[in-house]
Amino acid sequence: MATAITISCRFSDGSWAYLQNADVTAGATGEVIQTSNATNLLNQTSGVDVGAAFTGKVCTHAGMKVATQAAGSASYLYAYFIGADGAIITPIQGGGGTNGMVYPLYKPVKMSTGIRAWGAWQAAADSETLIASLTVCASNKCDVFTITAVGAAKTELLNKDSASLGDSMGNSTAVAYWGVYPSVVGVNNQGAGVSTLWVEEPDGQIGALIPPGDGGSAAEGGQQGSDMIRIPVRFSINSKAYVGADT
Repeated sequence: MATAITISCRFSDGSWAYLQNADVTAGATGEVIQTSNATNLLNQTSGVDVGAAFTGKVCTHAGMKVATQAAGSASYLYAYFIGADGAIITPIQGGGGTNGMVYPLYKPVKMSTGIRAWGAWQAAADSETLIASLTVCASNKCDVFTITAVGAAKTELLNKDSASLGDSMGNSTAVAYWGVYPSVVGVNNQGAGVSTLWVEEPDGQIGALIPPGDGGSAAEGGQQGSDMIRIPVRFSINSKAYVGADT
C-alpha cells in the first residue's frame, strides 16, 4: 500500500509547481519530492528537483499533503526545502490527505540548482512509541528534530545529523516553531508523560512548552498540521528538546 507525498508550490510571479513522490517510506528519514506531471494531467516535466526545474523563481507559499492508498492513517511528520549544502532552508507546513492549505513560507526561497523538496510521514496510531518531530526557525537558520518516543521516559529529539537543539541552534532566538506527535489520542492520554514537547535548559528550567499537533491524518479527523507558534524563545548551546509520551 503506497504512500504519496505531494507538495504544492506557489511562486512570486503567480506560477505554480506540483511535486510528488508516489511511494515514500514511512519514518524520520523522509525522501526527496520531485516534480510530477500527474500521469500527464499537468503541463510540467516529471522527476526533476524543484530547484533545477524552476531556477530563478521565488517560492513564497507551499503546502505538503500525505495520503496512503485505501487508508486514512497517513500523518505529516515534516517537510522542507533543503539546499545543495544539506542545510534546511525553510520548512513547509502540511497534513494528511484531507489537508486543504497552501501556507506562507517562513521565508521565501529563490530556486537554484541543488535545492530539493524533502518530506516525511508516519501512520497515526494509539501508541507511545511514535516519532515526535519539532520544526524550529530562527532568523539565521531552520532545523527539524525527531525521535521515536519510548513511553513516558524523557527522550531527547535530535536533528538529521544527530545534533541536539542547542548544538544546532544555540545562541539564537526561535521565532517560529511547531511540534507533531501523530497519536490518535494525543501525546499524553494516560497522564504519566508530558502533554507537550518541551525545551529544557542546563539548570533544569523549562525553556519552552510546545503542544504538538497530530499531523492531520483523516483517521484523526484532522485537516492540517500544526500552526506555527510565534513566541520568541532564546536557546543556549546546552538547550535540549524532549518528549515524554504516555498514550
